[in-house]
Amino acid sequence: MMQWNWVDAHTAERGMSLLRRLADNGYEGYFVGGCVRDELMGRPINDMDIATNATPEQVLELFEHTVPTGIAHGTITVIVDGEHFELTTYRTEGQYVDHRRPEQVEFVSDLYEDLRRRDFTMNAIARGLDGEYVDPFHGREDLQKGIIRCVGVPGERFDEDALRMVRGLRFASVFDFELESETWTALLERRELIRYIATERIRVEMEKMIAGPHPVKGIRLLQQSGLVGYMKVNVPCPAARPELLERLEVVAGEPWLLRWTLIMLALGCNDEQARQALKQWTFSNAAVDLVVRLLRLHQQLLTVDMPTAQDTNDKHDVVASQEKSNPARLTLIAGVLQYGQDTAELWQQLYTALPEQDHTPTLRILYEQAPAWIESMQAYSLADLCVNGQDVLSALDTRGGPWLGKLMQQILLAVASGELGNDRDTILDYARTHAETGGKANA
Repeated sequence: MMQWNWVDAHTAERGMSLLRRLADNGYEGYFVGGCVRDELMGRPINDMDIATNATPEQVLELFEHTVPTGIAHGTITVIVDGEHFELTTYRTEGQYVDHRRPEQVEFVSDLYEDLRRRDFTMNAIARGLDGEYVDPFHGREDLQKGIIRCVGVPGERFDEDALRMVRGLRFASVFDFELESETWTALLERRELIRYIATERIRVEMEKMIAGPHPVKGIRLLQQSGLVGYMKVNVPCPAARPELLERLEVVAGEPWLLRWTLIMLALGCNDEQARQALKQWTFSNAAVDLVVRLLRLHQQLLTVDMPTAQDTNDKHDVVASQEKSNPARLTLIAGVLQYGQDTAELWQQLYTALPEQDHTPTLRILYEQAPAWIESMQAYSLADLCVNGQDVLSALDTRGGPWLGKLMQQILLAVASGELGNDRDTILDYARTHAETGGKANA
């Protein structure tokens, strides 16, 4: 009887019910790929893929809730109790176009033929309903040895799909494995083929590598392989500050964009250079914006000029004597208002990853005081103010203009820092005073 230790019991039962349905109707069905590999490695399993000798049409006829997600390549998604399982017909693949994708696929009835087309031996293991493993390429042995080995002739696998070279490095990084010597040699011989691969496909692999437990190893393998030099996107290499790359594992893998921010700093990128680089790497706008905000906040905090402990004889005096007018505090609060509280909290994590020589006295005070300063804020956005722009215009009896937005931000900072109380009369009095030079004069 099949038992699974690293997947949710309900997911396992639903997957096995599909294998039973296939068997009851005279078809074969095996779990394949990552779920089998991860069970053997003791890693949590997120999804369970199935290979079968049933054709896509037969799968569609056999199961009630299906989606023809990749019917041309033999893949049908079967939905069981709201959970999705990909069922793919055994297949072989024809010639590959531009080292990226097969020109055609042919459905076959032999599981061995299906397994032999796969990339690495650890991904070419199948498991039947009886719990037994089908492992014609000795993937379990390679898993035990910690080896990444291509199925069959390595050069042929990389000729078929050059992305497999980056995938191999990603697996070696995430699992802390080594590439088998022939596989590594073939990668070096064919590394220029990576120029055929779309940046988006490479970026997906890089995301997983950098978010994994051994990102530094992954970066070293990329450098040693020379793959970076042949990719479509130019990457500054060597890094301007390689010591920052060595600190990647100090930063938690989640949120993974924190590590990419550290990579941008290591490459010597400012905020706009980082924006351009990440867009070229096809990161989402939301991801790019988060990294850019974090870099901008970091740069602003680096420029803070404040008295040091030497000037006041006691570091605690520096903090206490300037609690409200402290330029570090005001800069941090302004940063929270401009870039968001989440960005400020991420900066605190980024600080812990910086090497000791980057921990200037001012940055150290910012890091130590940031939680209390953020907690003390009386407002975090314009919506928190007890007045809005229209209230200010009515009180001043004037028309709006660019000055109003600036004044509202000025009011927000004053309220957030505690300089100004968050009540209507106080704010409107402040607006009248400051609008005389910053508002009405420009209205």
